[in-house]
Order: sequence, then structure tokens, then C-alpha cells
Amino acid sequence: MIKISEMPLLRSLIIFFAIMSLAGLSAYLLAPLLIPIILSFALYALFDPVSNYLQRKGLTEGISAILVLLLLVVICILGVSIVFPMLAEQLILLQAKIPKLWEFLTSFSLQVKDILEGYGLKFDPNAITKPLMSTSSDWGKDAVIRLSNLLIDMTAAVILVPLFTFFLIRDYKQLRNKALDLLPNKSFELGWLIYYRVAKKLEIYIRGIIMQSGIMAIVTSIGFYIFGLDSPVLLGTIAGLLNLIPYVGPLLAMVPPIIIALGAPVFDPVLIGAAIGVIIAAQLIDNIIVVPALIANAVNLHPITVIVGIIIFGNFFGFIGMIIAIPALATSNIILTGLRNGLKKDVLT
Repeated sequence: MIKISEMPLLRSLIIFFAIMSLAGLSAYLLAPLLIPIILSFALYALFDPVSNYLQRKGLTEGISAILVLLLLVVICILGVSIVFPMLAEQLILLQAKIPKLWEFLTSFSLQVKDILEGYGLKFDPNAITKPLMSTSSDWGKDAVIRLSNLLIDMTAAVILVPLFTFFLIRDYKQLRNKALDLLPNKSFELGWLIYYRVAKKLEIYIRGIIMQSGIMAIVTSIGFYIFGLDSPVLLGTIAGLLNLIPYVGPLLAMVPPIIIALGAPVFDPVLIGAAIGVIIAAQLIDNIIVVPALIANAVNLHPITVIVGIIIFGNFFGFIGMIIAIPALATSNIILTGLRNGLKKDVLT
């Protein structure tokens, strides 16, 4: 009779699902703090090299963590005092554009009706526009409320995230070492190897994706400002955030600037083309320059896997799920591959 210990694939799957179950349970229990925790780990990956540099200069871990915390506090204060009020003001402006957009769509549908009736075709625009207007109006209000709530959540995160990041920079490596020391001697080397591969991949990806998002936000904000779109900073920020979602994000990023362009006092097709052109130009810069320089080869996932993962994670966890889909899939792939190869080697030896 074959023992489970002699079946590396089955053992790998059992251990893998145990790890994923523990991770899922932890995420469920920490759901109210999940966003600050994710942001803190992202900032830890971004600022840990700064802390390491300060330590190489002779400072202790505690002093280095305090200096990084002060840097984060300054950044947060600048964000709350400058960026957030600007985003809130432009968010109100975006909400005011929605009725004007429907006025344009109603006028456009009447023009289509006149054209079709000229060819003897019947078309009732009210049968389409009224239900669509009602549904979309509710969606628009809900979207604005969600964005407003997001700004509020981000304001709350401004307090929690720097503190979490401080303790991660100061204590994370000690806690990591203690956790890995709990592994049995036989699995100690394999555990460290898997952790190292996961940590390296995630650090490269997180640092790259944060800088990529910031670059896209700046590029699109400047582009929208040059072409005279209202709320350029808000539109650029939305484009930068949506750029965190591969494939789907850039398409979604076109919607807000098109709404702003359609809501202009005078219909201007050039403005609509400019809104779309800015996103396309930013994506060209992203794919030709930013991605190869920052996050190329950070994760080796097939595009179909990425798209399916985004859909599944988005369905369960919303916008945040779509963002964490790629690092979660990459981590799972590394863990499962590492377990399978490591346990197979044990069996062969």
C-alpha cells in the first residue's frame, strides 16, 4: 500500500490547501483591517530598502523605523492637506456632470430618431433612455457614494497605515524568523527557500506596481489638464488606481474622462477623442517604458490565468480583490511549485 509520504504531489496539495485555508481564515478575521494591512505591507516593501540603507549607515532598527515613520507622516499630512481636498472638490464636480451627460444622450437619441424616421424606420428613444437613465442614475449616485466612502476610508488609513508600517519595519524580520524557526528540521530549508522566492517576487512586483501606478496617475493628469478636461487630478488618480488591474483597468479608466467630456457645456468630439487618446498614450508609455523597467518578469502568469483570477477575486473581494489577484496567484504558484519540487526531492533521496 502506497503511503501519503511517498506521494509528493498529494502531500504538496494537502499542505498547500492548509496554508491557503489559514490565509483565508486570517483574511476573514482581519477583514475590517484588511485594507490598512495590505497598504502597510506594500509600504513596507517600498520603504524597507530605505530602512536597510539607514542601518548600513550605523543606525539601529528602531531609529531607522522611526525615521521612516516620520517620512510617512509627512507624506500623509501632505496628502490629507493638499491632495484629498482637491479630489473631494473634483468628485463633487464629477457628480454634477452626470445630469448633463444624460441631457446629451437624450438629445442625441432624438437626433437618431429623426434620422431613422427619415428612412421610414420607427424608433422610440424613451423606451431605452428612461429605464437606462433611472438605472444609471442610481449607479452614478452609488459610485459617487463609494468614491466618497473610499476617501473617508483612506483618511482613516492615514492614521493606521503609518503605525502598521512602523512596526513591520521594526519587528517583521524578527517575527518572520521566529515563525520559520517553528518548522521541523527536515522542512526548515524548504520553508526558507519558498519564503525567499515569494518575498523576492512580491517585493519586486509591489515596488514596481506602486511606482507604475504613480507614473500613470501623473502622466494622465498632465494629459487631461493639457486638453482642458475638468477634474484632471481626480481623473488621473482614478486612471492610476485602475492601472493596478491588468487588461481590464485601462478600459475602465476611459469611462470617467469620457463622461466628463460628454458633460461639457458644448459637445466637442475632439475632447472625447483627447480623453481616450490620453489613456492610450499613457498605456503605450506604460508598456514600452515603465513595465520593462519596473515589473518585467516579476510574475510569470499566463494572461488567461490573470484574467480569470481578476474575475474571481473581484467577484469575492471587489476592487481590492482585483488588485491583489496577481500577487495572490503568483504567491500560490510559487508555494505549490516549491512544495512539489521540495517534497519530490525528499522522496527521491
